Amino acid sequence: MTLQLTLPLGNKNDVKSLVFTILTKEYPLKLIELTNFIRKRYGKSVTFQAVRKAVLGLVEDGVLQQEEHAYSINKEWVKNSKKFIDDLYAEVYKEKTMPKSVDSITGEVSVFTFNSLNELMKFWQNLIDDWFTHFKKGDPNLNVYQAAHVWEGVLHLDREKELMGQLKRKGIKSYLISTGNTPLDKNIQKFYKSIGIDIKIEHSSSSFDKGYYVGTYGDMIVQAQYPLDLVKELDLFFRKNKTIQELDLKNLSDIVNTKRKMKLTVMKNLAMAKQINKSLLS
Repeated sequence: MTLQLTLPLGNKNDVKSLVFTILTKEYPLKLIELTNFIRKRYGKSVTFQAVRKAVLGLVEDGVLQQEEHAYSINKEWVKNSKKFIDDLYAEVYKEKTMPKSVDSITGEVSVFTFNSLNELMKFWQNLIDDWFTHFKKGDPNLNVYQAAHVWEGVLHLDREKELMGQLKRKGIKSYLISTGNTPLDKNIQKFYKSIGIDIKIEHSSSSFDKGYYVGTYGDMIVQAQYPLDLVKELDLFFRKNKTIQELDLKNLSDIVNTKRKMKLTVMKNLAMAKQINKSLLS
């Protein structure tokens, strides 16, 4: 994590903090408008020059952006800050073990433990993002993902678009396989096809397939086995909700954010990745 994160959250009466707080609610604002806000709303005696200095400092740090003669919070800074915090959270709370040996597997194996499905999936997405970032011409360029329900495409629509857009620009071949065939699964299939991703529905009633999620990214394999109670909750959600346009997103958010221990296995093994790709694509 190389991002230098600047958070203007020191003393709550500090001019920078007041400017930042105001611009989270009201924007864009000119310097004189910010000065008046601080004087009237917070009862703080502050000079125009002090506000100007604070604002220009935040612009220099990338926290604020100027739009003609007015200022607002820089959305790119917000996006980068969120990713940094997500990565930091995953790094701090993950439980990583390195098994000394795994039958028939050569290479590094890492097992991470998370406190919810959403926490696990954000880390998974960060792994993909890191793979895209470091992908070079000549690297293994096949990505295959199998899931009972591609729910992350519903809850993290913009994030999925961003990840898949990187994939196309890098010349990576990507295939999605859904083993669920509810009307909502079929609607999600249409979404991925609309952004140029090859997605197939191969229905399976196997209890193993309903809980097994696996993806290959070049020579990296990422996999998770969902617990039975989570499998049942997701199945019920996908049966109850028919289209992307009419979703009970709160219900889905509650399901994936429920506190439950979940493990994610990450392997670096090109031979095994090729074997998994062959099995899934057949």
